[in-house]
Amino acid sequence: MDLPQLRCFVAVAEELHFARAAARLHLSPSPVSRMVKDLERELGCALFVRRHHEVQLTAPGEALVVRVREILNAVDDLKIAANAFKNVPPTVRIGGTHLSPPADADRFIEVTEGALPAASVLYRSARSVDLLQSLEKGELAAALVHLPLNNAALDSVVISHYQLMVAMRADDPLARRDELRLAELADRAVVLRPATPQPLALNRLHQRLAEAGIRDFHRMDENDPAMLASYIRHSRGLTLTYDPATGGAASVFADPAFSVIPLASGELEFSAGIAWNIEAAGADPVVAAIVAAIRQEWSHVAAPAVSTSQPISPGSPTTAS
Repeated sequence: MDLPQLRCFVAVAEELHFARAAARLHLSPSPVSRMVKDLERELGCALFVRRHHEVQLTAPGEALVVRVREILNAVDDLKIAANAFKNVPPTVRIGGTHLSPPADADRFIEVTEGALPAASVLYRSARSVDLLQSLEKGELAAALVHLPLNNAALDSVVISHYQLMVAMRADDPLARRDELRLAELADRAVVLRPATPQPLALNRLHQRLAEAGIRDFHRMDENDPAMLASYIRHSRGLTLTYDPATGGAASVFADPAFSVIPLASGELEFSAGIAWNIEAAGADPVVAAIVAAIRQEWSHVAAPAVSTSQPISPGSPTTAS
């Protein structure tokens, strides 16, 4: 049995006339009569007593018409419920590394909302490595991460470059300098964050420091900015950060107890970018709209120069301080 049969049955039961029921359903009498007979055959009982110019419900017909009305009402309610969802804005999930400057995340959210004004945009903060895994699984439409990427399933656009700075105690001999070069840090202990947030980017940073002659490293066990600041305060070591004025994790070094000295131009630069799943961008119009908006917004930002150096393992060459 199907819904057209049930609707024909109810119409005839209410009109007690096949022709009037057919007119109500915008059909001719013949298909209405046929569908009612097919329904009677499937149910194994007569629903109507048919006389010349007169139709009456049988006892089974009177009992079943109540149930069939309930079924049809429930089906119609489904359509009403579905229509209600048409006005609910879609939810778009994006993410970003908590270690990037907050202004980058704010602008990323604004661009996404501008590309999808009817959508509800949810932003998740996490490590770059976790965000990239979520992109692979299709759990996020796009994510702000540290570059470079090493996943052929993902593509990205560079949205910012920021020159790293050296953070130290305010009474450190280097705190009086206007800028520093990496080679000048060769005889100092440099404290690094763990590589886990974005292993490729952070290991390349480690490699660049080693190439500059720095050998005395201390790798933090946890990626905790407050713990890092405390270690620098008490160990008199150095660490790398971006400008504390940008906020976020770097703001721990805005404390007067610290000095933050910029590295000379070209010494050490990090790049942030927005990544997405290539397959999803080709199949999902929501992801495609975000990608198009991102490309337009940051079309002026040049990609970083590609280094020919090979990544080194997190542990070499290092000397724990």
